[in-house]
Amino acid sequence: GKRADVALDVPQTVVNFGTGGIKRSDPDFMTAYVLNFILGGSAFSSRYYTEVREKRGLAYSVFSSLIWLEHTDLFIGGTATRADRADEAISHITDETRRFANDGPTQQELDEAKSYLKGSQMLALDTSAKIAGALVQYQLDNLGIDYIDRRNALIDAVTLDDAKRVAKRLWSGGL
Repeated sequence: GKRADVALDVPQTVVNFGTGGIKRSDPDFMTAYVLNFILGGSAFSSRYYTEVREKRGLAYSVFSSLIWLEHTDLFIGGTATRADRADEAISHITDETRRFANDGPTQQELDEAKSYLKGSQMLALDTSAKIAGALVQYQLDNLGIDYIDRRNALIDAVTLDDAKRVAKRLWSGGL
């Protein structure tokens, strides 16, 4: 990993960060999916959001995502902040990622993330186009025709021990 700064004469700085991700077929994928939600995947309750926006007002939003492709897998994220505060925002994102890798989530964070992810699935399938897109993605990911029926059980199966182990696996090397 390396950092690349590109100076532009603009008041807003865009920050993108990332590291290796996890294959969709990996047995730890669902755990990583839940962890990403806790770390940066939830718009208003993630650790990144709390540290960067709520506590310090450094950015309007901050996010992370898991990306899985045929030949690569990524954990990516980003934010935008005032140019003179970019280093501070990056520092807090880096620190929180390190803390998450070392300690993992709390039981409460894990329980709340699992509950949200299970409850929101059907809301993400509220149009024919979204249903069709999801079915195509399930097929591309080789999840099986019964994935929609199995998904909540896969989320429920994520334990705190799994979460702590996978957090170390994914982010102990930092961003």
